[in-house]
Amino acid sequence: MWRLSLRSVRHHLPLFLGTFISLALGVALIAVSTAALVATWDVPRPPREGRPSVVLEDATGTSHTVFGGDLDMGGVQTVLVMAGVISAFVTVFVIAGTCAFGVALRRQDMGLLRLVGAGGPQVRRMVIGECLAVAVPAAAVGCLAAAAVTPWAVSGLNGTGLSPAELRAGPLAGPLLFAVGCGLVIAVLGAAAASRPAARVRPAEALREAELDSRVMTVGRGVMSLLLLLTGVVMVCLASGSQEEDAIPLALFGSLALTLAASSLAPLYLPWLVRMSARPLERTRSVPGRLAAEAVITARLRTASLVRPVLAVLAVVGIFSSVLATTGAAAEADGRSRTIGQLVVEPTAGDTLGEDILDGLREDPRVSAVSARASVDLAAARHHEIWQGEGLVADLPTLARTHRVDLIEGDIGELGAGEVAISEEFSEWYGYHPGSRLTYGLYGGEAVGARVVAVLDGGSAVPHLVLPATRAGAPGPGRAVVLLHGAAVGSASEVARELTERFGGDRVRVTRTDQWFDRSAKEQDRLDDMVLLVLAGPASAYALIAVGSTLVMSYSRRRREIATMRLLGVSQEQVRRMALWETAATTSVAALVAALVVAAGLLSYRSALRATYEVVPLGVPWGALLGLFAACLAVSLTVSLVAVRRLIRRSDIRSDSDIAVTPTAPRSAPRRAESLTDA
Repeated sequence: MWRLSLRSVRHHLPLFLGTFISLALGVALIAVSTAALVATWDVPRPPREGRPSVVLEDATGTSHTVFGGDLDMGGVQTVLVMAGVISAFVTVFVIAGTCAFGVALRRQDMGLLRLVGAGGPQVRRMVIGECLAVAVPAAAVGCLAAAAVTPWAVSGLNGTGLSPAELRAGPLAGPLLFAVGCGLVIAVLGAAAASRPAARVRPAEALREAELDSRVMTVGRGVMSLLLLLTGVVMVCLASGSQEEDAIPLALFGSLALTLAASSLAPLYLPWLVRMSARPLERTRSVPGRLAAEAVITARLRTASLVRPVLAVLAVVGIFSSVLATTGAAAEADGRSRTIGQLVVEPTAGDTLGEDILDGLREDPRVSAVSARASVDLAAARHHEIWQGEGLVADLPTLARTHRVDLIEGDIGELGAGEVAISEEFSEWYGYHPGSRLTYGLYGGEAVGARVVAVLDGGSAVPHLVLPATRAGAPGPGRAVVLLHGAAVGSASEVARELTERFGGDRVRVTRTDQWFDRSAKEQDRLDDMVLLVLAGPASAYALIAVGSTLVMSYSRRRREIATMRLLGVSQEQVRRMALWETAATTSVAALVAALVVAAGLLSYRSALRATYEVVPLGVPWGALLGLFAACLAVSLTVSLVAVRRLIRRSDIRSDSDIAVTPTAPRSAPRRAESLTDA
């Protein structure tokens, strides 16, 4: 069967071209993502000698030495892992779809094989052999592309500013082998799944003219689709009642499960959606519009295959980018709503505000309160392990005046030596309440035992641990929030200008709170754009190429259909408009289904954020998503027009040749009649 597989690939080369391109790009994408992730692991770490540390003892009596000053590569590694998940998901999605589509387009060929005596296992081996014959050279091409692109990709990642240290591409042998293995496994699994319906093709399919209309949903596929749908619904529902850390994976992977279910069930609901969207065309009695609607409704498997790549990229990119944007928007909106102070004071020279500046602010008659805050990195001993995070050194009563802080337990008073306040989330995670004992330490200092005196709900304005302002060894405040009173509240801009002139613009920068949040939001938007580019850029480019290759596969088997239309009197312009309407319908329906999936996951995640933040606006990168939809539509329309023009030219040439030989028919007709009479 191997020789038959090779001959089949050579004979149906345009049909397998889409699988080849998709697999080669998928291998390259996985290799580049893996190489970039390996580059973050190979970043040289500062030696422990000379780094600040603290020794903490947990509840079991075990001592832990925790070092600070380490490079935090967790952020860029998380982004790269998410990018790898998106790339792998889209790759599996597209490869499985193209393999199944290729088999569905050749049901008549499979029927001929069964008609001449080929058994089901032989057909399965032939389909898997075809996929391997395409996968091996595709993996090699993907490795060559990855080897050429990886240095540029790592250099571009350095330019985004997401990595705290410069990344360098290391040896590519490991990432390339991993990508090749993944590509071959994906190809074989996709071929194995597609070979099952191919082995069940009956010999009578060789006489069937309609290739894509029989048995659009098998029992196994239906059961798997329902399981995916149930899994996605359960995960999305669980996300709405979970903490933020648990809601993120539940919302993301629940949406991915819903995307898979929507793709598998597409042949069942797509005709209904297309018929609903085609009602305006039916009223206009447009011939191209009605032809496009009937083609999409009749060829359900072909329509589902064209919808899948667009659905995959829009749903995956949409949910990941929207969750990221919503998280940032919620933190920013919560910070705005909880900040009562009208002015923000920051140093322009150095990292901390001087005591003379803070004293001068407090002495100003227009100032009601000044909350000076300093962020510190610390470690705290839990029951069996060590927690590392960020704390805040501040005067708690003043912080409660300049920010809206809700008291959950305890008392908001001035923190003394050996006292701390904790956030509500920290209390729920680890079971600390007022009166509990907590051991923490700043890096470079000693462990300190403290008593919890308050549990606070301050949203994004209050971290998990608040230390007393008199804490020894704490750095100076890096920012101060000023609360004005009286007539000064209405003239905050004028007060900010006067304070800047008083202390000197070379020392401090005094801005209104809303302006400070606007500036911070712009910087956060820039970082979010960089993250979105890393997450969605490669996968989107891959999906666009997959959309084009799937259309090429589809039109490679529609020559007879286009020729029949031309013989029945459909003009060339009408055929082109039919292709445009058909492409626009499938792309729009894919975008609609993707929007429903993204909305389900995002609304569930938003419900989870309401437990932490009071104001949770929806953050959807409309510009990026609409641009991606427009790119999918443009690629689909361009490929469809080129393919239809080529098929029209071939069908017209064939029609002209048939007309040219028509005059010879009468001469041969009597001889045929005589031979039939003699017989």
